[in-house]
Amino acid sequence: MPRQDVLVKTLQCTYNYRKHESYQDFLIYTEADTVPVEDKQLYGLGGAIVKHLVGTIPTAKVTHLCTDRYFTGRAILDYLVSRKVYLIGTVMTNRTDGVTGSFPKYTDMERGSPVSRRHEDGKSCLVKWKDKKSVPLLSSASGIKPKSSCKKWAKEPREIVDVRQLPF
Repeated sequence: MPRQDVLVKTLQCTYNYRKHESYQDFLIYTEADTVPVEDKQLYGLGGAIVKHLVGTIPTAKVTHLCTDRYFTGRAILDYLVSRKVYLIGTVMTNRTDGVTGSFPKYTDMERGSPVSRRHEDGKSCLVKWKDKKSVPLLSSASGIKPKSSCKKWAKEPREIVDVRQLPF
């Protein structure tokens, strides 16, 4: 089978914090018939794949799901919250409904500093966090508090410095 016809997407980081259970599932994407067309239109391809994969997770338990930017979006986040699955993941700026435009520029932020906006319904939080680059995160699992710090080697002053961390 040609390489472009098969794309394997894996949902690896589904984690239940209370019982420390980890789930792993995968889906082999084979073009049009992998996920329903209605789901693709509503959630996008990445979100439709997530919806298909979380179908194997029991709804009786509260579950936390970590995704990358390909799978993260507002529409799939709302669906997951209705199933007691709380999402945290990096998100593409074009999937934030223009909210990232209201955040300060990368050059105006200190390393380790977060900026956040909570959605009107209170179910999710969009965070821009600066490390070497700015990282937009979408979460229904947690916000930007409590803050903590860690020690890290800094090249510029050539010493170990404290860097603020998010609670993710």
